[in-house]
Amino acid sequence: MLFRSGDTLVASQLAGDFTLPKNKNKKIVFIAGGIGITPFRSIIKYLIDTKQKRDIVLFYSNKSAADIVYKEIFDEASMRTGIKTKYIITDSKEAEYTGRLNEQMVKSEVPDYLNRYFYISGPLGIVTASESTLQNLGVQKSHIKTDFFPGFA
Repeated sequence: MLFRSGDTLVASQLAGDFTLPKNKNKKIVFIAGGIGITPFRSIIKYLIDTKQKRDIVLFYSNKSAADIVYKEIFDEASMRTGIKTKYIITDSKEAEYTGRLNEQMVKSEVPDYLNRYFYISGPLGIVTASESTLQNLGVQKSHIKTDFFPGFA
């Protein structure tokens, strides 16, 4: 989209609550699908830069391994902050986890899932499916925060 002289641009202030809890001892799980990794990349880079260690597990889902972005940041976070990243590839059988996030993946990688706070970000379909999976596991609705990117499949 190109703007021309005289066009009007509307902007607003930053807003929202998709941020880390102030209590650094809260255990967290990030669930990202595709473009939904963006807010988590920012949060994780902040943790690296400020040398904060938090108990975080990141599930990052993409159609193929080639679609994974920011892997170098997540690798660095693993070494410096202890964040654990698990990649899910939906269109391949050549990954540790394939298909969609499911109850068994959560139970296997996050045995204390009932004591954690979940942040889910991505296309609406991934967000609603992940939220449903967590609710089926008995995760309290108050422990789930969602953010989705409309218009992205």
